[in-house]
Amino acid sequence: MRRLGLALLALSLVLGVIAVWGLKSFSSAEAGPPQALQAPPTATVVVASRPIELGEAIGPGMLKTQPWPADAVPPGAFRSAGELVSARARVALAPIAANEPILPHRVSGPGGRATLSNVVRTGMRAAAIRVDDVLGVAGFVLPGDFVDVLVTRREGDGPDSVMRSDLLLEGVRVLAVDQTASERKNDPMVAKAATVEVTPAQAQKLALAGQVGTLSLALRSTQDPISSAEGVRTIRTPDLRAGAQGPPPAPPGDRVRRVRVASGPSGPAIQVYRATEASTVHVRSE
Repeated sequence: MRRLGLALLALSLVLGVIAVWGLKSFSSAEAGPPQALQAPPTATVVVASRPIELGEAIGPGMLKTQPWPADAVPPGAFRSAGELVSARARVALAPIAANEPILPHRVSGPGGRATLSNVVRTGMRAAAIRVDDVLGVAGFVLPGDFVDVLVTRREGDGPDSVMRSDLLLEGVRVLAVDQTASERKNDPMVAKAATVEVTPAQAQKLALAGQVGTLSLALRSTQDPISSAEGVRTIRTPDLRAGAQGPPPAPPGDRVRRVRVASGPSGPAIQVYRATEASTVHVRSE
């Protein structure tokens, strides 16, 4: 009896396993094969295979194609290297980093040149300022920086003339230093000229200010917003003394004249009493 019960239990377990397997197979057949995950659509974009410097001629060895999400392709991006490489080579108008897509405004047309006119924005002008190691902030003004332009000149004639410094232009962009226009330049460089981007009216101011005085640059912080906030725009020679020794002297019309008031008679005095009245009599010394 005991052996018969064990045999029936084993048979029940086997039949249960078969039933579960059959039910699972039937459910899988009804559901069909699992759907594969669909990959997002991609497109081919031409990117730089290595860093490309400003003015460098673009060749096939500098380019490669790379898959790019189709809905995020930059406008105007090239789809094949053949669109960029031709008999008349293109040149880079700005530094291009490795794996950065090549865009039309970053390169010239076939046979083009990397001239500064390609960098100047529409409606703006490029004007040069003569500088030296002091006026150029010790060579730390580099392409891509923003500066204020100051003009220093003499005011008046004769012994009453003073020097004055005016804030001429505020927050102008430096395009080039000497003949270097690459914004990847990191080392300080002592130059003889700095080219800045200004409006036509500002270019006229620079030309006139360069004839009547000395122009110098003041480097702005990258965190300093460019604004026309009111501040000190003109400093004269007397203002230098005011900063070191206190406020400047008042003009002649506002000066306080010291007047010496004469005091009463001096010397010994005698108190004279008449009834209830008292008086003081001063005795003049001989």
